[in-house]
Amino acid sequence: MKVLMCCSDVNTYKGGMVSVVKNYLSWDKWEDVEICFVPTHKEGSKVQKSVYFLKAYHRIWTMLRKKQIDVAHLHIAERGSFYRKAFLLRLCRHYNVPVILHHHAAEFEDFYGKLPASQKKFVKETFMAATVNLVLGDYWRNGLLGSLSPGNTQVLYNAVPVPDTMPCNPEADCLLFLGRLGKRKGTYDLLDALKRIDDVLPKHIKCYLCGDVEIEEVKKRVQELGLEKRVAHVGWIDGVQKEELLSKTAVNILPSWNEGLPMTILETMARGIPSITTRIAAIPEAVTDGWNGILLQPGDIEVLAEAILRLTSDEELRSKFRDRCYETAKDRFSMERHMEQLMAVYREACGSPLIPAGGAAR
Repeated sequence: MKVLMCCSDVNTYKGGMVSVVKNYLSWDKWEDVEICFVPTHKEGSKVQKSVYFLKAYHRIWTMLRKKQIDVAHLHIAERGSFYRKAFLLRLCRHYNVPVILHHHAAEFEDFYGKLPASQKKFVKETFMAATVNLVLGDYWRNGLLGSLSPGNTQVLYNAVPVPDTMPCNPEADCLLFLGRLGKRKGTYDLLDALKRIDDVLPKHIKCYLCGDVEIEEVKKRVQELGLEKRVAHVGWIDGVQKEELLSKTAVNILPSWNEGLPMTILETMARGIPSITTRIAAIPEAVTDGWNGILLQPGDIEVLAEAILRLTSDEELRSKFRDRCYETAKDRFSMERHMEQLMAVYREACGSPLIPAGGAAR
């Protein structure tokens, strides 16, 4: 089975969608599947992005014309990502190739809500024309995405490699924020919470803010709040540096306002690291408040500060959360489980009749 897979350039772009695709590309247990990865987006000016996409489009058109693709697996978000994949879907449909749209959008509701009626119709026609729409949790299947593609939506949770034994370090004492820095991920809420408890939180507990985008803005806010001694790092990490930091992390903190199903939560759970995070999107399908982590409402600085103090000071609670995090990751979010489900989707897509080209299902 030859599978076309498309998303942003994995070498230069960061984020949850890219992390998912990297896991696919590094998976060494594919059976009778050949992945042809074609990146369709790269950072740059509008002209550079357009040229990059057109080159990818031509490459995909050539493969379709030569019948080198059995199924297309398109990773899709909002805004430009949606329109790029909408064009590719129609191209694949023209050549009778089944299409799997794999939805990663964290801000899809906001994107869709601002569209004019004609574009909303285009969105629905796109989703209905897909052979299957994969969403990151029941939250998305039961919400707007599911309503736009009734009958062809399935849940496929994000997944991460889970070690055979829990590698968590019980002596770890660092706090970790791992994701794109900015308001959407709650970075400034975390800083405000740390400021509230800075006088009572033990001095040796450091917070690492690891991500890209608003690096300079976050550094400025750290200085304004006088948290230079509390915040040990601001900026992106990867590879060996990331592994070293995870080995020292006691608590993962992600107080996001919008999400899909964050890879950082699953990555830390697989290492037995509990999360303090928000009760939004599909996060509660991974983190159960008071059982393997702590959930709060976005923007609740007081509760966030209290949660940090509680989890850093209670070793017995952290130990319980560690074990439960690891077991949850192993049972529900392992790559092995995920790949079994994905292979079933591929087989079903290749054997399913396609919706007639040119519009939504009848």
